[in-house]
Amino acid sequence: MRDTEFYQHILGLKTPWKVEAVHLDTGSKSVEVQVGYAQDTLWASEAGERLPVHDHVERCWRHLDTCGFETLLVCRVPRLRTPEGKVETVPVPWAGKRSRFTLLYERFAIEVLLACRSVSAAAELLGLSWDQLQAIMERAVERGLERRDLAGLRYVGMDEKSFAKGQSDVSLLNDLEVGRVLEVEEGNHREAADRLFATLPAEVREAIAAVCIDMSGHFAEAAREAVPKAALVPDRFHISAHLNDGVAAVHREENRRLQKLGDERLKGTQRLFGFDPDQLEEEQAVRFAELKGSDLKSARAWAIKEVFRRFWYYRYEGSARKFFKEWYGSREPQPAASDAESGEDVKAAL
Repeated sequence: MRDTEFYQHILGLKTPWKVEAVHLDTGSKSVEVQVGYAQDTLWASEAGERLPVHDHVERCWRHLDTCGFETLLVCRVPRLRTPEGKVETVPVPWAGKRSRFTLLYERFAIEVLLACRSVSAAAELLGLSWDQLQAIMERAVERGLERRDLAGLRYVGMDEKSFAKGQSDVSLLNDLEVGRVLEVEEGNHREAADRLFATLPAEVREAIAAVCIDMSGHFAEAAREAVPKAALVPDRFHISAHLNDGVAAVHREENRRLQKLGDERLKGTQRLFGFDPDQLEEEQAVRFAELKGSDLKSARAWAIKEVFRRFWYYRYEGSARKFFKEWYGSREPQPAASDAESGEDVKAAL
């Protein structure tokens, strides 16, 4: 197989495009692939109207390396003259508009980005500048948005993320069934939430059945206005956080009261009640085992919070509702009056 046939094959070029020549430079460790087109090609606009060739412009694109050699595609791309007198450059199948990298190279660059901890690290590996890699990411996002299919979107989630130690915030809209980010907006305020919903067509918003939110007021307000028929569902993470806050509140109050009586059983133990018991070190686990088996209000509050874990494993609404009702109104086993109060503090979190 000749070099031209080899690159014609691996580039997937089809009529009228063809590889005309391949030049190897061992000194610079580079391969230049010259691409042309059939001279009898009739060019047309997107509307199918035939247009004459005005002139040509030479372009160069970085392609995937060949055996460690930097590979460049070079082509004199025709420019067409429209009836209005404008000049349009013919789009090439191997690269996107305004890009000097082939689509295959940009895909590889995105894979490197995903494997690296930062844009700077990926840029160093690829031998590109930060700006070049940023432009590749932006074009990848544009292509993804063009291909995105929102048909069947029923369950979405809204959340906020902080960067730079809380100095920068963004709001996100997610497709919960597919597990994809639909949109990102700067800020974590009501206006950002409104802009998230505005990115969805009216017919898509109409079909949304439920919105999972982080229990912040502005997300709920935006959802009620944009998708009034959808159910609002607090997300698991924030419900768990509220339950943990309830346990912490009980612990603080009880520790304060006990220390006034000279009882220091709870001193320095707040973190134990917040950790996953399976993640405790041996000494911590022994101490926590004694505390959670005691008659302390904190132990009662922690037990109530732990029982609620079972709620997330119910698959049917009826069973989940029954469990919640029993959990929320539970008085079994019969606690002392002080223990009942600790349980109400935790349940108040919901």
